[in-house]
Amino acid sequence: MSAKIVRDSEVGPHPRHPGVFLRHYFGREDNNRLNNLELRIDPGFGIPPHIHDQATEFFYIISGTGEFLIDGEWHEVEPGQACKAPTGEEHGFRVAAAGEPLLMLSTFSPPVR
Repeated sequence: MSAKIVRDSEVGPHPRHPGVFLRHYFGREDNNRLNNLELRIDPGFGIPPHIHDQATEFFYIISGTGEFLIDGEWHEVEPGQACKAPTGEEHGFRVAAAGEPLLMLSTFSPPVR
């Protein structure tokens, strides 16, 4: 990536989770502190519970609604809210089949990509 202004970054499917799409903006090649991406989860899909052993992940909800798993409980999320998954803590997302896509920004610190 390594650009100061990212106008058109390609959206691609998540390599492991169907119905999840990624648009990478800034990564390890830009700095050693964080990477940033746009994350979209389509209705009826999600990101199963998982753990990042080397990074904290932050999310900012742009549009849509869904549920965020943290501390073993699912919490409703909506636009304007932010979520954090500290290093080593299990987390995940799910979106109802009858809903609209959940669009958010995701930031890892330190960068994982």
